[in-house]
Amino acid sequence: MKRRDIVSTSPDSGFRRDLGLFDAVVVVAGGIVGVGIFANPSNVARVLENPVLILLAWSLGGLVALLGGFVWAELASRFPHVGGQYVYLQRAYHPVVGFLYGIALLFIINGGSLAAVSILFASYVDRSFLPLGAAGIRIAAALALVTLTGVNVVGVRAGKWTNNILMTAKVGGMLVLLALAFGHGSTPASHFDAAPAVVFHGASIHLLFTALVPILFAYGGWQSCANIAGEIKNPARNLPRANVLGVIVVIVLYLSLNLAYLWVLTPQQVAASPALAADMARAVAGEAGARFVAALIVTSSLGFLAVVILTGPRLYYAMAADGLLFERVGRLHPRYKTPVFALWLQAAVSLVLMTTNTYDQLLSYVVFADWLFFGLTAGALLIVRYRQPSPGGEIAYAPGHPVTTILFVGVAAGVVLNSFVAYPTQSLIGSSILIAATIVYFVLNRHHGGHRGSTEGTAP
Repeated sequence: MKRRDIVSTSPDSGFRRDLGLFDAVVVVAGGIVGVGIFANPSNVARVLENPVLILLAWSLGGLVALLGGFVWAELASRFPHVGGQYVYLQRAYHPVVGFLYGIALLFIINGGSLAAVSILFASYVDRSFLPLGAAGIRIAAALALVTLTGVNVVGVRAGKWTNNILMTAKVGGMLVLLALAFGHGSTPASHFDAAPAVVFHGASIHLLFTALVPILFAYGGWQSCANIAGEIKNPARNLPRANVLGVIVVIVLYLSLNLAYLWVLTPQQVAASPALAADMARAVAGEAGARFVAALIVTSSLGFLAVVILTGPRLYYAMAADGLLFERVGRLHPRYKTPVFALWLQAAVSLVLMTTNTYDQLLSYVVFADWLFFGLTAGALLIVRYRQPSPGGEIAYAPGHPVTTILFVGVAAGVVLNSFVAYPTQSLIGSSILIAATIVYFVLNRHHGGHRGSTEGTAP
């Protein structure tokens, strides 16, 4: 790896700006809406038994996600470049922090998420539509990953339409699910008593935080769109708007679906369900409803894969342009204008992880790294604001800063600390990877004096 003296050059000019505001909103929402909303509400109901408190917890999780969306919106308006979170981190801290995020994204966050959701996609196909067997599930998962990577290789426009179609399909499916639930009967199965003495009876801060963990996991993903800033039309304006609008769309969908679950089932039934969305649909539409949910989860899985495959390689491209990854990762295809080698590198890492880990292991492997860098990125806004309060241009200032930003950092820190308790092995593995990557960075760059990221010229 050849290290440059000036970091964060963010060479966006080679990309085609084919994505409008709607496309960017779809990327943000699609990066959040995966499969968690179809299962995680059961985990929440096992901790919080009152239906009103359950909805309040999901609202609080949505508020945290919205605070994150505001932070990323301001950073995106200050640095509307390819690479997103990598650029923000290395502008605020030492370049090694941006490098570590890129390594974590490739080998832990995106690598693990792509492998896990590919396996989940194939498992639902096996369970509900076509018997595949253990080996067949792995093959189908690999084929889905390779096919969607191939689609993104041939151009961002192909990736855009694939993502838009899949997102439209899964939102349409969710609306059908809501119609089935609320059209089932006028009397809800759960008793919604909003009296504080009833809502908070037996509740505690510890229980609320425990319930927030699966909620925050379900809300994660708003950061993905920043990686493709070089392909968004007028990114300084559209990218911040997309971050906030996409999160708001997801909050509305998530609260509506949680209300639907509690409308059809009691909190006890929600907590006991191993396949919540399917059980709810089965209760209102029989086996046809359960089969419909299986198709919806398959579609949602593919939609999530499409977003992650589209966005991640742009960050690796930006790292390579700064000399922090192999030069070939930073090349665009002469015809398609896509980072082809970076796309296939990401797929290769995910395929390796897919063959060596189970779905649960992969997801717990992701938790530690994802929220560690969420907290660091929100902290980056505190640093950037201090260095340059008013950089000029159209800046989407985060409302309530610094209080709201510090609150988000605190939540992220809590999730990271909790991950060492809940998933000690996977968190220690993630920590070990980051420590090893730090050593590699300084060994490879020992002759360059460990240059800090440039804070000059924060406008595009």
